[in-house]
Amino acid sequence: MKSIFLPQTNDDNPYQKELISHLNKLDIQADFPHPSSSTTFFLPAVLFPQKADIVHLHWLHPFFAGSNVLEKSLKLSFFILELIILKLLRIKIIWTVHNLKNHENKSLVLDNLCTYLVAKLADAIIAHCDSAKAEVIQSFSLKDNQDKVFVVPHGNYINCYDNNIAKTIARKSLNIDDSAVVFLFLGMIRPYKGVLELIDTFKQLHNDASQLLIAGKVYQNSPEMTDMLLQKIDNDPNIKFIPGFVPSEELQIYLNACDVVVFPYRDILTSGAVMLAMSFGRACIAPRKGCIAEVLDNSGAFLYEIDDEYGLIQAMKLALEKQTQLSNMGQYNRQLAEKYDWLNIAKITGNIYQSCM
Repeated sequence: MKSIFLPQTNDDNPYQKELISHLNKLDIQADFPHPSSSTTFFLPAVLFPQKADIVHLHWLHPFFAGSNVLEKSLKLSFFILELIILKLLRIKIIWTVHNLKNHENKSLVLDNLCTYLVAKLADAIIAHCDSAKAEVIQSFSLKDNQDKVFVVPHGNYINCYDNNIAKTIARKSLNIDDSAVVFLFLGMIRPYKGVLELIDTFKQLHNDASQLLIAGKVYQNSPEMTDMLLQKIDNDPNIKFIPGFVPSEELQIYLNACDVVVFPYRDILTSGAVMLAMSFGRACIAPRKGCIAEVLDNSGAFLYEIDDEYGLIQAMKLALEKQTQLSNMGQYNRQLAEKYDWLNIAKITGNIYQSCM
């Protein structure tokens, strides 16, 4: 059985590579298309040199990305036409739904049309948890076809990154005091992730024994977003902002330097970043929404209702009150993360492949 993953992402997230690697261990020939192949015109990569049995779709927005509405519309039309050709050739279409729509809410009419059509054309749809499955069924009107929606958990990142630096050394490299309680936001800074609200909330703690560490690249290097961040931080000595893309080899520095990782998201379906924090044995603060509420619990996280305007600050205050328990909470999360091993996830995925053949 041969499966082609589309599209191949350009970031350092090992999600697709881990799944492909472990599917290969099960004698399923999974791979990306050739690097020179086109995202827009992907049929040759699916058909040659050996016809694939399955096309496994992930993030859909690259298929209709463009500089204007006309270009986006043409790309979307061509994408859907290619999927129809796949159906005619009896090549199965699997779609893993990582998000219901693009995070920036751009071109929502085209986005909604794309996801709706792919949901109808797909032979199987994968969600990462039960609540995500329910949202997928409702959002894409699949109540009469919900048997084709499956749950496959998100795998852990335990063996994906270096993790051998001690907390004291990590903090020394960042010039952070050993006694501080460190809240971390790590990763791409995008509006929906609520970083500006996090800065405001941290300042409301009025706690000089704590530090907020923000490390990540501002989405599309937006000067407006960067200016807003710097204005919010306002040279606060307890807030450390390290802008720019964080290389995979440096993730361990930030994750091991902190006590708790904060996910102040405004909206979320599933989050690989939460699994990353768990894999590094860190306590978490996050909204009780989507898959987050199914992978985290109160033994390893401070969860709050996403529509509670005081939820985040109450969670951060509670973390400060329980600072002596944060390390144990992190270890608990690490143990939870170990259950989400990639081989088991590949087996479940392989069974879904087989059910479509």
